[in-house]
Amino acid sequence: MTDIRTWQQAVDYTFQTRHSWRHGSGRKTADINCRHFTRLRGTSFPVASITQPVITAVGIELEDEGKSDATINRVISAVSTVLNHCAFDGVIEPPCKFRRRKESEGRALFFTKQEVEQLYETAIRVFHRVDIADLTLIAAYTGARQGELLKLKRRDVDFNFNFIHIGGLPDVKTKAANYRSVPIHERVHHILDQRCQSLANMDYVFGGDWSDKDQLLRAFKKLVKFINKDEAYVFHCLRHSFGTWCAEAGVPVRTIMDLMGHKRIETTLRYAKCTDRARYEALALI
Repeated sequence: MTDIRTWQQAVDYTFQTRHSWRHGSGRKTADINCRHFTRLRGTSFPVASITQPVITAVGIELEDEGKSDATINRVISAVSTVLNHCAFDGVIEPPCKFRRRKESEGRALFFTKQEVEQLYETAIRVFHRVDIADLTLIAAYTGARQGELLKLKRRDVDFNFNFIHIGGLPDVKTKAANYRSVPIHERVHHILDQRCQSLANMDYVFGGDWSDKDQLLRAFKKLVKFINKDEAYVFHCLRHSFGTWCAEAGVPVRTIMDLMGHKRIETTLRYAKCTDRARYEALALI
């Protein structure tokens, strides 16, 4: 029988023996979620010590980094899967059940355009960080995810047709479902132009400014705190802002779905019903 004592040993065993993690499409996601626990507790953390208080503490630490309840629950699920798989094979003692966070089913939090401008000005005038200022505006006016922006290259910005290609250019994309193009809004056109002019042809537009996503989330959290917004407002809320602004402007739901790269229209529909302005305009039509 395999003698498994540490978290890393349990993770390695699971990836070697659990079929869906060896060959399935969920392998990459499982690896990412397991790495969050590894980063916070280390590879040698004893599996026997992974209890509910430890999971609760890890959740709080991830929350402080700006992670959503949904993301935290995925990390908890990954840890639970590792331990349950090892226990089922008899290589560790059965673990306890871990409590998941209750994910909000309410409206998606978003910033107003005025608040986004506040964040932009705060980044420049208070923190002297042009990098986070530029990234904040472009995230809000493109709806791109943080990871997508950090991977954006100069060749992905097409000034001839005024589009940003997210997920790679059509001729080199690896997965068609991940590719979309978003028009360049006039508010951020000059920012992209300045950044692209200073880059070599294949350089990342923002990637050189950040070593990882967590560094970005911590920097953005300082901006949110400075303008007195609730800590629940994280960088991802800029993406929600884009969807909300589009809905308020009367952009058809299918178009918003395409611009944001949603795979399910139910995800897009929440933007069509989350603003007071939309409600007032609906009543005005009666």
